[in-house]
Amino acid sequence: MELKLKPAFFWPFNRTIVRAFKFSIGLTWQRALYRLLWRSAPQQAIEHAARRMLTPPGHHFPDAELRLMEDASLIPVPLVTGRLIGWRWGHRADPIVVLVHGWGGRGTQLKAFIAPLLKRGFSVVAYDAPGHGMTGGPESSLPHFLRALEAMLDHLGPVHALVGHSLGGAAAAMVMARRPQSAGRAVLIAPPASLTESTRRLARALTWPEAMRAAVQRRIEYRFGIAWSEFEVDRNTGPQPLLVIHDRGDREVPYAEGMRYVNAWPAARMLETGGLGHRQVLNDPTAIGASVDFIAGARP
Repeated sequence: MELKLKPAFFWPFNRTIVRAFKFSIGLTWQRALYRLLWRSAPQQAIEHAARRMLTPPGHHFPDAELRLMEDASLIPVPLVTGRLIGWRWGHRADPIVVLVHGWGGRGTQLKAFIAPLLKRGFSVVAYDAPGHGMTGGPESSLPHFLRALEAMLDHLGPVHALVGHSLGGAAAAMVMARRPQSAGRAVLIAPPASLTESTRRLARALTWPEAMRAAVQRRIEYRFGIAWSEFEVDRNTGPQPLLVIHDRGDREVPYAEGMRYVNAWPAARMLETGGLGHRQVLNDPTAIGASVDFIAGARP
């Protein structure tokens, strides 16, 4: 008897292969482009690379996240560059926890935290950073993330806690260091500790020479009028309690960067995970439970 398997049986595997193949082709093409530009037109290479660093990847909203927005109150917050779009779940009188997504993310990407926080008596606010999701805009960066979070906190007033993922975690820590009264505590999930080191990882992936990467850094520093050394975690600490959650196998932001927060911040502790990588931790019940306990004041 001949065994026949439906094509759909192989589809998830085939889809993974197709995505990996497209990523590989795209990466090879970008590496070749930057090599050519750096040799033939270095200034053009620097401008192109700077735009690359300031342009976040776009992602669609899954249906589950769109349905989640229907249960929330819309929060539009004025920004110099336009308007920040956010949402609020729960009662206005309850203590506020603000969710801050990472690079290329969206506020509802941290949706798994919402129900547990509501159950513990908090109201929850999430928003899309500039250049992301429904806030939109042509570009984004850590300074954009900082201005957006500061604008949201100006609108809400002091909040009970922040939960920040990746670049959103770095922004949350910096805002708390600059404005200690803005939030009482924070959970930082896979936070990068150095903007310079983050761009070095991107440069290695795209095989940029260090001279080119450094030139791009100077170009962006000049654009925003601030040195990247100002964004190092060692220069931005505060008295608030921090829970840092980081996966040992994180390939996007190394575990050592999370440890830099623990070593630099006086009231910080680490929750180490394994096998979750950079994003799956956002849906891990243990990590979420520990986060909610910490926010509520219990030691995880």
